[in-house]
Amino acid sequence: MPINSPGKKIYIKDESFDPIYKSVNYSFLFKTRMLSGLLMALGFLILGTQVILPLVFFKTQDTVIKPMEKTVLGATTGFKDFDFEEIKKNDSFIDNPTEIPEYFYITIPKLKIENAIVKSEFDGASPDEFLGHYKGSSLPGDPGDSFIYGHSVLPWFFNPKNYKTIFSTLGNLEAGDEITIQYSDKELIYRVEDKATLPPNEVKPLDGWKPKYLNESTVSLMTCWPAGTKTNRLIIRGILVN
Repeated sequence: MPINSPGKKIYIKDESFDPIYKSVNYSFLFKTRMLSGLLMALGFLILGTQVILPLVFFKTQDTVIKPMEKTVLGATTGFKDFDFEEIKKNDSFIDNPTEIPEYFYITIPKLKIENAIVKSEFDGASPDEFLGHYKGSSLPGDPGDSFIYGHSVLPWFFNPKNYKTIFSTLGNLEAGDEITIQYSDKELIYRVEDKATLPPNEVKPLDGWKPKYLNESTVSLMTCWPAGTKTNRLIIRGILVN
């Protein structure tokens, strides 16, 4: 807009309709600052609730609550709810006429697992608060194979007191390592002899792995493998030595 003055003209820009140079353009300010700030805050909220908080929780707690299992970190590291689909209820099993303890205990010194609870003759597919002894497999100390299974997650989250993570380092066991089972008033020591990785459909909890005519007492420990995934199953096999 020209302004006349003696000898020259001065032009002053009319900024009244300029969306950029207007002194206060609330719509533009919202779009460029407030909206980006809200998006950043939302990003931090998601990061905190889905990754950082679960990370702290998984590393410091011995039990995992359901909301934490359902977070992004929980799902990607193996904490999410999982059933061993190959572990099916054995309806043909005949109850043992003798009284057996509801629980027994397992200790694996190399993995820092001490007196972990094993539920006798468990017929569920997800042992979340203990290890499961497959219903129908041999009882500890008896001839045949005692089949025990439990959960695993990424080994970085391993906590020997948390039954969602307890078998995360099971693959570290080698031939010669010891597994101790406290069953009733008996302390049974098994020595690791073999390990195998199988697809889930090839897991046979009642088949055993030693010929029956040898009349030996063995134990099999099973978890998902690689730890944190559900692709295969790792089975550690030990034989009674005392």
